[in-house]
Amino acid sequence: MTDLLQCLVGLALCAFGLYRWRAVRGEQAAAAQRYVHRSVFCLGIALIVLAPATARAVEHTVAMPGLPMLMGDQLRMLAASCLGLLAARSARRHVITTALTLVTMVVLFSAADLHHASGELFVDVRRRPFLAAYNTVIILFPAWHLVALVRVTLRRARRAEAGVQRVGLRLFCAGVALGVVWTAWGLDDIRLALSSGRQTDGEDAVSTVLGLVCATLVIAGGSTSAWTPLRHWWWARRTCRALTPLWSALHGEFPQIALQSPRHGLRIGQVTPRAVRFALYRRVIEIHDGLLLLRPRMEKPPPGEPVTAATRAAAIAAALGRTRALNAPGSPAPAPESAYRPVPADADDDAGEVGTDAEASQLAAISRCFAGLTGPVQRRREDVPV
Repeated sequence: MTDLLQCLVGLALCAFGLYRWRAVRGEQAAAAQRYVHRSVFCLGIALIVLAPATARAVEHTVAMPGLPMLMGDQLRMLAASCLGLLAARSARRHVITTALTLVTMVVLFSAADLHHASGELFVDVRRRPFLAAYNTVIILFPAWHLVALVRVTLRRARRAEAGVQRVGLRLFCAGVALGVVWTAWGLDDIRLALSSGRQTDGEDAVSTVLGLVCATLVIAGGSTSAWTPLRHWWWARRTCRALTPLWSALHGEFPQIALQSPRHGLRIGQVTPRAVRFALYRRVIEIHDGLLLLRPRMEKPPPGEPVTAATRAAAIAAALGRTRALNAPGSPAPAPESAYRPVPADADDDAGEVGTDAEASQLAAISRCFAGLTGPVQRRREDVPV
C-alpha cells in the first residue's frame, strides 16, 4: 500500500510539473517558476524509481544491484540543481558543477560494487569508503544548494510586500528548509556504509514523508501566479451557481432567453476556467434578457427609497407572480424597455458602466435574496451548466 501511494504521488508530481512547465515556458518573467516545476518533475520521477516495489522490479529486469538507487539519487540531484539555479550567480558554472557531480556519483557507485546478501545491498569491507563517499556526495551537493537558496529566499521574503508574494516566498522557504532536513536524514547511510557495509535500497517511510511534504510546500510557494486565477475560477463557479434560482425562475417564464440548450451530464470541459467564465457571463446575459422582458410587469420603487438587492428581488418576485397570473399560455411576451438597468448598482453613475464581475456579483446577491423569498427552486441537473 505504501509503494502504491508513493507511486501515485510521484505520478501526480510528474503531471503537475510537466503541465506547469509547458504552461509557463513562453514567459520570460517565469524563469523561476520553470526551475521549480522542473524540480518537481524530477522529484516525482525519483519517488517512483525509489519506491521499493519499483526498485525490485528494475533490479530483476536489469540484473544490476543498486541501479534504481543510483537512478533515483541522480534524479534527486537534478531536482536540487534546478532549485539551485534560483540562487546561482552563474548558470553555466552551475550546470558544469551538476554534470561533474553526476559523473562522480557514477564513478563511486561503480567502484563500490554493490551486491545482494540476505535481501539487502552490501559492499565488501575494502569498498566501504567508496560507498560512504557516494552517500556523502548525495548529502553535500543538495544541502549546499538548498542552504544557499534558503538565504536568498529569506532576504526576498523580508523585502516583499505583504500579500500573496510574501506568503508564497515563506512557503517556498519552508519547503526548501525541510529539504535540507530531508537531505540530512541520509547521514545514517554514511554510518551504515562504514560500520556494516549495508546500503538501504529505496526510500524508508520517514524519508518518503519528508519528501512529500517538501514537494507540497515548494509547489505551493512556487505557484503563486496560479493563486489569483484559481480564486477567480472558484468565485465564478460559486457565482454561477448562486445565479441559478433567479435564472431558473426567468427561464421558466421566458424559455427564449436561453442562448444554448442545456446539456445532459457532466463534461470535463465544463469545469475548465475558460468554460466556467463563459458559462457565468452567458448566464448574466440571459438574466438580463429575462429582466428586460419582465420590465413591463415590474413596479417602480417609491421615490427616495434605496434600491438594494432585497428590494430588487422582491420586485422581481412580484413581477413574475403578475406575469403568471395575467399572461395566458401562448400569448406573446411583453416588449422590453431599452432604458432598463437590471442591477441595483450602488456605484456612482459618473463612474461609467459597472464591470462584468461586479455586475455578476450584484445579480448573485439579488438571486440569493430571490431564493429566500420564493423558497428552494426545483431544477433539473442539466439546468446547471457548471
